[in-house]
Amino acid sequence: MSPYALRGSVVWMGLALACANAGPKVAEVEVEAPSGAAPWTSLDVHDDPGDFHFVLVTDRTGEHRDHVFRDAMPKVNLLDPAFVLSVGDLIEGYTDDEADLDAEWDEFEGFIEQLGMPFFYVPGNHDMSNRVMTEKWQERFGPSYYHFRYKDVLFVLLNSELFSMVSKPGHSVEGPDTQPEQMAFAERVLAENADARWTIVIVHQPFWDYEPVHPDWLRVESLLGDRPYTVFAGHIHAYTNEIRNDRSFVTLATTGGGSAMRGLVHGEFDHVALVSMSDDGPLIANLLVDGIHGENVRNKTVREAVRNLEQSVRVAPFVVDSTSFSVGTARIELHNSGSAAIEVEGHFEAGRDLTPGVAGARRRLAPGATQTLEIELATGAPVALERIAPAYARFTLSGTSSDGTPVEVERTATLFPERRFDCPPAAGPVAVDGRLDEWRGLPFEVSVPGQLDNPSAHSGPEDLSLRFATAHEGNDVYIAIEVVDDSAVFSEARTGREQDGVSFVFDARPDPERSTTIDFWSALSDGTLRNVVFTGAGPVTPKEDPVFSIFLPPLPEGVETASVRTETGYTVEIAIPGSYLDEKQGRAWDSFRFDLSVTDFDEGDAAHSTFWWRPSRFGEMAVDGSGTFVRR
Repeated sequence: MSPYALRGSVVWMGLALACANAGPKVAEVEVEAPSGAAPWTSLDVHDDPGDFHFVLVTDRTGEHRDHVFRDAMPKVNLLDPAFVLSVGDLIEGYTDDEADLDAEWDEFEGFIEQLGMPFFYVPGNHDMSNRVMTEKWQERFGPSYYHFRYKDVLFVLLNSELFSMVSKPGHSVEGPDTQPEQMAFAERVLAENADARWTIVIVHQPFWDYEPVHPDWLRVESLLGDRPYTVFAGHIHAYTNEIRNDRSFVTLATTGGGSAMRGLVHGEFDHVALVSMSDDGPLIANLLVDGIHGENVRNKTVREAVRNLEQSVRVAPFVVDSTSFSVGTARIELHNSGSAAIEVEGHFEAGRDLTPGVAGARRRLAPGATQTLEIELATGAPVALERIAPAYARFTLSGTSSDGTPVEVERTATLFPERRFDCPPAAGPVAVDGRLDEWRGLPFEVSVPGQLDNPSAHSGPEDLSLRFATAHEGNDVYIAIEVVDDSAVFSEARTGREQDGVSFVFDARPDPERSTTIDFWSALSDGTLRNVVFTGAGPVTPKEDPVFSIFLPPLPEGVETASVRTETGYTVEIAIPGSYLDEKQGRAWDSFRFDLSVTDFDEGDAAHSTFWWRPSRFGEMAVDGSGTFVRR
């Protein structure tokens, strides 16, 4: 049985929606109603027997892009329309070679054979531009203009090349059909179906958008009169909806035809139009082809293949002994743990300070294979490691799942040298009050992030930058942070995640636990998060965060934070008691690791960014042991 025969009923959570097969009766919900309040808004189901929906596909050709239209047909099946209409330009055409025309039409009809519902052809200029093509159309499809009626909706499908050829304006294409006959047809059909509840007109060229408007098209509009109607066209390869005669005249974009694909504002996108008909007229939903997927959009084998690709690139720790850096070699480890070969394409880009010695690399990894990429990094002059900005490695990783589905992912990593940084003695007593007067300086200067979440919301160092320092007094650790923010946003009515602030993870455990890379959800489930200090700070006390209070452990006793506003942003001080570090290391502490990030909202902007000193230790491109400090 075809899946399209199963449209009579849907059962969901025990509610049967029984659709009537005949007569005016509408669907009824069979449910045992409670005596009091009910967990639904209404039982008047939006399912009138006269309602239906259909799909419009638009220009496939005119410098067609391979496979777009073909691959869209199974997605149209997912929409389960009553039928599918075209607006023309289905083959490249523009030839009088019958063998070529037969090959192109055979290919196209192969695409249409994928559909589980009727398809209605409409000719465009690529389908019908000379006598041979018009005769080929008649041989395969019969008339080039026609009409039908379904559930009291009239569909009128016209041949725009009879009005005026694209290749020879002002002339009708030669062939068995003529424009006078088409105009007589339009007059007759519209008169005979004046009682239709709605009229849909399909024509390839949007003649109303031409100057001057073709007189025969103006005649069609006059024949349509005051009836409710909607007109659809294609041809322009750019979407526009125009209200004309108080009616919608819709020019569709493309379903694979030539396009710069610059997006919605340019009307350039691949789509199908899902049109839902009701007594109130058509409701048009433009569905981008890339956004239509079935239940198997990702299966387990694809998930595993993607996971393998995501885990196939790892930046090795790049630790140097000196306090500054001039030249050295970063290493990126590639490993294929999957069952199929993968392709790795890497591009290496200079940052503010570091320049890679190579522009890119390609590698193919067999199942189980491991390779190492070595990238020399150099600076024009020595740069202190506390201030160095990263270079970038951008990867495209591709392969197949075990069932043969192609998969591809992209990864971006930052490349930077670092050392085991010093945590020196404090210059004197530290008061955790957010005022940094007692600090001898903030040697770590971060104007270029090691990781940036949502980069479109960050405009550079003038938007946000930071400086920080670490120190120990007695057995306790202190961290001072100065944030420069051009538009600091704080509110006691928001949670910490919804406003500006500093966030950090402080890990005092011994190695290898401290330096091992692990993702956030694994850290949550294996107990890692219960063994680190995870907190944030800003100048106001934020609203309690119900999410963080569930997933994150409470602060250890003795942890302090303080923050104050400044003319250029805000400052933060943090204290971690030495007793906590000693407990975690099982001895007098000698080192720790911390993750530092700053959330940046700008007043009036909905989007925000997260600015990391080093790649998040729980993120996709974490580097083992980065951000480690040693007691000096």
